[in-house]
Amino acid sequence: MSSRGLSVEAVRDDIIAAVAEVRAVAKAEHDERRNHTADWLDGLFGCPLNGEDLREAAAEALTLYAGAGSFADVGTAESARAVDKLAGALERGRSWFLRGE
Repeated sequence: MSSRGLSVEAVRDDIIAAVAEVRAVAKAEHDERRNHTADWLDGLFGCPLNGEDLREAAAEALTLYAGAGSFADVGTAESARAVDKLAGALERGRSWFLRGE
């Protein structure tokens, strides 16, 4: 990561793109649970956010990855890639190096 940090807008855009990928895979695999979760994530990240709000939303979204039967329990390589991409984008959203707040 550069010393300038990441722009809030760029990180939010990455999260939105990752959510769209999760949704596409969920629809292709008829996975209603992940499709509903994509709707919830759209609600969290669908509006412009400042750095603090983005960090809070990303932290809330990362709770999907906890415990048995979590969002990260996947059955196909495609869903694993989409879920991993989303996790990475959400982790970047928790960064204290966000700029453009």
